[in-house]
Amino acid sequence: MSIAEYHFYHGAALSVLVSRTEFTGLSRITDIGPAYAVNNVIGLYIKHSTIELSPWQFTFTQDHQSEIRKLFQRFDDRTFIGLVCGNSGICLLKYGEYANTLEEDFNNQKTLTVRRPSGGGFRVVGSARKFKGVISLSRFPEALFE
Repeated sequence: MSIAEYHFYHGAALSVLVSRTEFTGLSRITDIGPAYAVNNVIGLYIKHSTIELSPWQFTFTQDHQSEIRKLFQRFDDRTFIGLVCGNSGICLLKYGEYANTLEEDFNNQKTLTVRRPSGGGFRVVGSARKFKGVISLSRFPEALFE
């Protein structure tokens, strides 16, 4: 079996998760794209960019938007989107932040752009608006377990 590119990036995120003391289990959600159930109560959808330096762009097709909505229907406010930004870190968005910034409409492809100035946290701009505030590097995985 060959190793797909996304395995490296998802593996980086999942490796950080399993090292946490709060972590008890992980399962792949087979009917929802690149999604995982963490501790059976947290939904995590992962996308990645192989670009090494900021900014990183993440495209959400109609299918991606629908998959994330299905994840939200299962896990409600315990749904997160992890954006693996090359080797720079993982930008973690709560479902509501993602939906408001992206302005999901399930009819059009949308894009989120993530920037990280030197020494700073992540800044996200989507089709709808700029995310207010800065997402700290430590938000992933800490926010998953709050």
